[in-house]
Amino acid sequence: MNSVVITVLISLLVLCAQGQQDTPSKCKCSKDFVGRINSRQIKGEPLVLPPSIFCPHTEIIITTTADKEKCVNPKSQFGQLILKNKDKQEKNGAGSKTTTTTTTTTMMAASSQ
Repeated sequence: MNSVVITVLISLLVLCAQGQQDTPSKCKCSKDFVGRINSRQIKGEPLVLPPSIFCPHTEIIITTTADKEKCVNPKSQFGQLILKNKDKQEKNGAGSKTTTTTTTTTMMAASSQ
């Protein structure tokens, strides 16, 4: 009786371990990255996905004028340039939002008097 229970438990453990190996990664980018791309072929802003519990890597996805999504290696020169520009935009965007809010509040207070 004990050997049957142990055999069933070991079988279940082996099946669970094999099932975990087949689970696909939740990363959108595999190891295939764009080498070089003409800047005229890029449509819109690149999408930068920070590391998460689903994907441990930073991912950069660009959309081409042919509506195809391509991945950029974040460690390449092009990837580093995108990340640097994204950081600058976020820093500049936060400062302008504060200024706009202050100006709007001041204008509303002046118009109510």
